[in-house]
Amino acid sequence: MKENTNLDNLLNPRSIAVIGATNTPGRVGRIIFEQLLGFKGHVYPVNIREKEVLGKKAYHNVYALPETVDLAVIAIGAESSVRVAKDCARKGIPKLIVVAGGFSEAGKKGCDLEDQLVSITRNFKTRILGPNTLGLFLPHNKLDTIFVDHGDRALGGGGKVAFISQSGSVGTEALGLASNTGFGMRAFVGLGNKCDLNELDFLSWFGKDEETNCLAFYIESLTQGRRFLEEALKVSLLKPVVVLKAGRSETGADAVSSHTGRLAGSDRVVGGAFHQFGIQRVFDDEELCDAAKTLSGLPPAAGNRVAILTPAGGYGVMGADHVEMPRGGIRLEMARLSEKTINRIRSRSFSFASCRNPVDLTASANDRMIGDALCAIIEDDMVDIVICTAFFSPPSITGRLVEVISSRIKSSEKPVIVFTQYGPFTDRYLRQFHQEGVVGFPSIGRAVRAARFLVERAEILHAIRTSS
Repeated sequence: MKENTNLDNLLNPRSIAVIGATNTPGRVGRIIFEQLLGFKGHVYPVNIREKEVLGKKAYHNVYALPETVDLAVIAIGAESSVRVAKDCARKGIPKLIVVAGGFSEAGKKGCDLEDQLVSITRNFKTRILGPNTLGLFLPHNKLDTIFVDHGDRALGGGGKVAFISQSGSVGTEALGLASNTGFGMRAFVGLGNKCDLNELDFLSWFGKDEETNCLAFYIESLTQGRRFLEEALKVSLLKPVVVLKAGRSETGADAVSSHTGRLAGSDRVVGGAFHQFGIQRVFDDEELCDAAKTLSGLPPAAGNRVAILTPAGGYGVMGADHVEMPRGGIRLEMARLSEKTINRIRSRSFSFASCRNPVDLTASANDRMIGDALCAIIEDDMVDIVICTAFFSPPSITGRLVEVISSRIKSSEKPVIVFTQYGPFTDRYLRQFHQEGVVGFPSIGRAVRAARFLVERAEILHAIRTSS
């Protein structure tokens, strides 16, 4: 990482040039330019063969632009991208996104081309994201250079998670799936081949960004491993850093090399280092999104005692099993509710309800009973984390349950995680909870795993503070 890297003109540009913008449907340059028409700054199409693109005056080259733009998105072939990147650097354009593949991941010729991009960053002040990258998506300023269909419309409301991915498809598909149930994204960054800007640059920038409260990384190789770890330790004191490091197996490590032209590194060394430097490690894309969603939306747990509230006893039993089975070195335990809490729940529910943890109000419960029981559990000093099951199939449960549960959670200083299932309507209800600021999941196992993330976060903070 170059010293004092300023990414403002990459992540908050005032003006953008799209090189390769065209009127031809389906072309990458057309898709990117069309998406950027909603961008809040100036966007200029650059194409030697076009007089205008989608109604906007086109410029034959970057020298003809009416201003020196903050960012140029280069959406042409690999060899041409190198030539144009040099023109952009000579023009003084500070940030470039090179979209094309065919660089270090494609053999010797591609490596030579990528070396030429690297030489540009050494000889000029210009910085490069990519090549072989989808670029950026920042909902707040409508900066979107992702040229594949990315199912991101649910992300459009924005959020506070910075998602930095070495693989474009992992980022877009994982986030697209997560957005089905609600995911608050501040930014998506596709690192690509990392010829210049890498995970360390974005860790540092988003670590200081006041609009980001959690950083999530998909990484196949660490460019500057020691410096990344040292920076992560600083950032982790302020906000969670979650990393999915791929290439753990021998075959996976070989695949990393063919994907990006980089070496994966020893997984055992990586795992130990992450733990030492305050990084929360996950092992698949679902876990990465779940961890980011949880840690962005909920505070660290004060302890590891979990209470489960449900109208379905079987899920209470399964939940207890998940809680008491040690996983990943993070230990949870079922909370022992106080007699005051038990009596309070009993007085507001049916005589046949089970009022000890896990609390089973049975399928005869109504909205009010669940709300009252949730309040009682939240206020119990012997409980650190609450998992509240929201089922909509019981006859006395209505759609108001979302509001009932959400209102209780908003007034809670303790983390409360919702687990809900309702057949084909599950995603809809989870999105409603998300819109109310509630963290929810479609399985009891994922809800309990979310509780582990919060306990792990608390342990990390304790370790950092006591060692400093």
